[in-house]
Amino acid sequence: MDLNKACTFIMPFRIECPERQRNLAFTIGWLASLKANIMLLEADVKPKADKDSFPENVEYIFVKDPNPVFHRTHYINRLLKHATTDVVSVWDTDIIVEYQQIEEAVQNIQNGCTLAYPYNGEFVMLSDALSAELIEEKSLVGIINNNLQPIFNRPSCGGAYFANRKKYLLLGGENEHFTGWGPEDAERLRRVQIMGHMVKWTEEGKAYHLYHPRNENSRFFDEDAAIEMRKELVKVCGMNKEELSEYIKTFAV
Repeated sequence: MDLNKACTFIMPFRIECPERQRNLAFTIGWLASLKANIMLLEADVKPKADKDSFPENVEYIFVKDPNPVFHRTHYINRLLKHATTDVVSVWDTDIIVEYQQIEEAVQNIQNGCTLAYPYNGEFVMLSDALSAELIEEKSLVGIINNNLQPIFNRPSCGGAYFANRKKYLLLGGENEHFTGWGPEDAERLRRVQIMGHMVKWTEEGKAYHLYHPRNENSRFFDEDAAIEMRKELVKVCGMNKEELSEYIKTFAV
């Protein structure tokens, strides 16, 4: 599959543990074979990524950011505006799916969806041992044959998504009221649905999350942040289309 002119993968990140560094390198290699544009943005006190190892189709940006809270939604918006392709994919550093699922998600966007998920809603958290096995084998075959169970009993909407870039930006892009780790994935999905836009998951195929410790960028920063971001989710989910259209104007990028 050659997505060179069709899609841009964007990936803002912060490396806070060796496992995240390992996962980043593997995920970039996994996506790079698609020949798509890949835009990375590292925001931290100093660079930690091994940028010399990145493939040719990777654009790397470093932003000096001493804030202990990684404002991921802000950096996603920055990359959304920087991208030029009609289809973009926002990808976590730790997510692996089969290539045909990516192709199906791209086709869903090209066929009119505003959001498309490259998996069937089933999201599997891999153990450290299974993550190491996947990275060593460079194949999902063994993992898929294990028929691992997803972590939720409902369709997931995190980890990776594709978007029609122009349509999504008109819907506000990322809601930067979510200043760190939180329920921004659920808010994004619900906002797009309330505004009457099409959303699809792939017919088959799970998403697999490589292991890393749950450090400061994988949980609420503190209780105050947790309360405020939960309030934001409830606020958006409680709006009708007209109310949400006006609210989007207050944070649209």
